[in-house]
Order: sequence, then C-alpha cells, then structure tokens
Amino acid sequence: MILSALVHLYEELCKQGKIQAEGWGIAKVTHRILLDKEGHLCGIISARKKVQRGKKEIEVPCEMCVPLPVTRSSGVKANFLCDNSSYFLAVDAKGKVQRTIQCFEAAKKLHHQVLEHCHSPVAKAILHFFDTWGSDKAEKDSLIQENLEDIIAGSNFVFQVDGVDAIEDEEIKRSWENFQGTSQADEDSTSAGQCLITGADNQKIALLHPKIKGVRGAQTAGANLVSFNAPAFCSYGGDGEQGKNAPVSERAAFAYGSALNALLADKSHTQIIGDTTIVYWSEHGISACQDFMMSFLGNHAGIDDHTLDTIVTHMRNGLPVDLEGVEISPDEPFYILGLAPNAARISVRLFWRNTFRELAMNLSLHQERMKLAGPSWEKQNIPLWKTLKATVNPRAKGQAASPLMSGNLFRAVLQNTNYPESVFQNILLRVFADQDKEAERGKSAIQKISHTKAAFIKAYLLKNGKKHWEGNLQMALNENCNDVSYVLGRMFSLLENIQQSANPTINTTIKERYFNSACATPAFVFPILLKLANTHLSKLDERKAVYFKKRMGALMDKIIMPEEGIPFPARLTLEEQGAFVLGYYQETQARYKGKEEE
Repeated sequence: MILSALVHLYEELCKQGKIQAEGWGIAKVTHRILLDKEGHLCGIISARKKVQRGKKEIEVPCEMCVPLPVTRSSGVKANFLCDNSSYFLAVDAKGKVQRTIQCFEAAKKLHHQVLEHCHSPVAKAILHFFDTWGSDKAEKDSLIQENLEDIIAGSNFVFQVDGVDAIEDEEIKRSWENFQGTSQADEDSTSAGQCLITGADNQKIALLHPKIKGVRGAQTAGANLVSFNAPAFCSYGGDGEQGKNAPVSERAAFAYGSALNALLADKSHTQIIGDTTIVYWSEHGISACQDFMMSFLGNHAGIDDHTLDTIVTHMRNGLPVDLEGVEISPDEPFYILGLAPNAARISVRLFWRNTFRELAMNLSLHQERMKLAGPSWEKQNIPLWKTLKATVNPRAKGQAASPLMSGNLFRAVLQNTNYPESVFQNILLRVFADQDKEAERGKSAIQKISHTKAAFIKAYLLKNGKKHWEGNLQMALNENCNDVSYVLGRMFSLLENIQQSANPTINTTIKERYFNSACATPAFVFPILLKLANTHLSKLDERKAVYFKKRMGALMDKIIMPEEGIPFPARLTLEEQGAFVLGYYQETQARYKGKEEE
C-alpha cells in the first residue's frame, strides 16, 4: 500500500514536471573533468559552490541532474557520466590497484555501450578519453599528481568537453534514454518476474532498492526502506535472493524511491515528531493540501487562520474549496507516513490514508478541544510538538519525548480516537515535578502549569471522559461547573489570591508548598489552607475581605456537604487531579483577564 501510493505520486509529479524522469536523478558533484575536442585531459576543476552558513562561507558540492546512479553494496558497477575518481580517472586512495583497473574498465565498457552510435562531438571526445587513458597514465600525469589529494577526496566527477557539460548534451541524453529502454538486465543483478506493485509481468526485478535520504537519525548516505540480507527477513525459498524475496520491478523501485526522496527533501512539508520524520501528500500531488497540513502542525506555510477556518467549513459541508488557484475535493485521498531510523534501515512508525475531508475534520476537532483562554501571546492552535515537549523535563539535556508516545498521540489525533493515557500522565507528572522559575541566561522560563499543559488536560478530559466532562469544561472558566475537583482547583487559586493580596511582596506562595498535596489529597490540606486564609483575611481592609469571603462562600456552596466529617474528598483520581489543575488555571486566568479589563 505504501509503495503503491508513492509510485502513483511519482507519476503525478512527473506529469507536473516537479520530479526527475525515469533514468535521471540528483547527485552532489564536486569536480569537472575538462577535455578538449579530441578527448585529451586539459584539467580538473572544482564544481563546488559557496554558501553562507552562519557567519562563515563554505564550499559545498553542487547538485546536478545526472543519469541515475546505480545502487552499490559491493562489487564493481559503473555509473554513466557521473562517478568517482576510481571509475573515471583510475585513481583512488585504497591502494587496490587491480580493483581500480576493474572500475575504470567497467566505466569504459558502459560508456561505449551507451555512446557507441552517438554522433555528438562531446560523446566522441569522452570515448576517446576512455580509450587512451589508464592507471599507468594517471600515475605519470602532472595534472593528476599535483591535485591528487583533492581528487581522491572528491565524491562525484562529471565530464566537460570544450566548455560543454556532457550531461547537458541533447544527443547524449537521447542515447542514455534509449539505452535505458532497450538494455537487458545483467544476469547477476536482475531477473524477469511479476512486479508486486504494478502487477505487470516480465519486468526486471530490482535486487537492491534505492536509498532513502532525509530521515532524521538515519545514515546521511541513505537507508533502505526495503531490504533483505538475512534468512530471518526472507520468505520460504527466498534466502539469499535479496530483492527477489518480494519482487518489485526496477521501474517501480525507482519511482517510489524518487517520490519519497522528493518528499523528504522538501523541508517545508516535513515535520519531526519525537524521533519520527513525518511526510504527507495528496494522491494528485496538490501542494496546497500539504500547506494545510503544515499549518495545523504549527508552521503556517502562508495560510492564515481565516483561510484555515474556511477550508474546514467547506470540508465539513462536503464542498470543494479553492486554495492557491487549485480546487481541492473533499474526497481527495491523503496520505501520512511516519519514518524512524533503525540501523541501516528505516522503520515505518505510522501510515495513514483517508480523504482530505476526514483529515481536516479530525485535525480541527483536536484543535477545538485544545482551545483554552489564556495569555494574549499564546496561540490557539497548539502544535503537537509543543504538546509533546510539555511531557519532558525542561532541564533535561535531551528534549525529545518518548517515540512510542509521540506516535500514539499523532495517530489518535489523525483517527479522532481517545488520546493515549501516557501523554496525560506525563503532563500531570510534569505539573507535580516542575516549579515556576523565571528565565535565566541561556535558559527558558519554567511554568508549573503552562498554557499547553492545561490545554491538553482539557482536551483529554473532553475526549476520553466525554460522558462526564462534556458541557462542564469550556474554553474559558465555567462558573456553573459543580464538579468537586474542578471547584477545588478554583478554590486553591482563590486562596492563593488572598495570600498574595495580604502579602504583595511574598516570594513563596501556597502554590509552591501545598499545590501537589492539595491536588492529590484535598481532605488533608484544605483545612490548613482555610485556616491560613482566615489569617490573611484579617490583614486586608474590610472591603477586600468581604469580597473574598463572598467568593469563598460561593465556591463552598458548590461542594456537596456530607452528613458528617469535612466536605472535602480524601483522594482525587488522575482525571479529577487533571480537573483540579484545569480549574486552578482557568480561575487564575479569569482573574488576570479581569485586571486587564479594569
């Protein structure tokens, strides 16, 4: 399903001219080999370009569209028009003379096969170079020896004949495309069979699949999404057959590899959640759909909140929407793929397919549950990465959330299912463990109860405890909510306000000393807090004292009095502790808002 969707995306992107055609790819080139019209070596120059990285200007390889490089694991396999010094100059640093000769001869043979009937002067010069060059000549050539270290350090070389890059010559391009279409597979590398992706018969089967680049944490040279190199990964009778174990045609392998690498290379449409790299696409390659997804994940990608609301409204009503001049149907299939590093391979953490309408609906429902009145600088759309960051110790060296928890949360949002309990528990753990601390040099401020923590607690209670909490929890403070845990949270905020009014210069409030125990065991702590409040009220002027006493009385009236004993529960469950935290946060924010209005 994943590979089939990527092959279809490749075909769509080819139609739109957004991706390289079959047989061509992007390579990082470090040098140009300069030849004259007769094919004699004239020089070797750098093809690197200068870029600004911070305050420094550095040289990096130049990315060029070249004939598709082969996948090498071992052995000798040459590339056409773009390869390293072993294949093009018979020079390397490994000291294996015989292997270097084999590499050069393989490149010579390939270029003769492709260009034998090409009448381009550039092609004839390249063939003459291969016919007259060799390892013995490389050892004596002054151009090679003077720049030996730089040549050996280079990665990819291309030919330039009389000022013309060979990869830009139209006749050479046609020769390469004809060779791709008519060449037969080598007996050691491919065989004919039915492709599992396209279903086509008599296809060349890819033994080695393309390398996937751009997954955070994976090897920079690329890692395999599909590979078989041990009997444990193979089906019966497929031991030692590599790609034959799950036959995919070379064309399909190239297509899915090119499409996935293009998605990963587009950093404006990738997202990192935990250790997982998320890529997403619509079936018809509509970039506006990706912009919508990116905006909901926290990066607005040029889409403002009004446009987002318009898209969601249209999708809810089953109507198409025009975005960036492209009409998006509610039934447009949309895919989300989560990839994580796993040694030399890539593991699939998440794969989701649904319509664009379902995507918009589920994301908007999550954001609706997360909306919470708070400080003016806090955005209403809270991205998932920020929610996950709230589960991590702010003073820890590694700020990444648990990979398993990250994937579970993302999946719950996409499918509109219950949120994972682990996220809720970890956020409560941070509430109890953290203490308010102002920002220090080089460090950010720490909030015991941040806007993000309170917002997710609200979303969790509304989704996972819908029967009890729906209607009780709102975006702002709900004065009519009589749930005892929520009311106790409000009461704690009020008692803190009384203390601060009585002692404006106080550094440590009841929040630092009593919040955790009041949240977990209110029957033990609240009698102490009420006694302290009476002391604080005696220090206030009569007008303020009366106001606070009325507020305390109104909240106490919401708590059902038992026939005997104190009116506070002995313990609160985890859900009730979450409601306590939310009640405290909303009561506090309502107080701040009131001061701003005054």
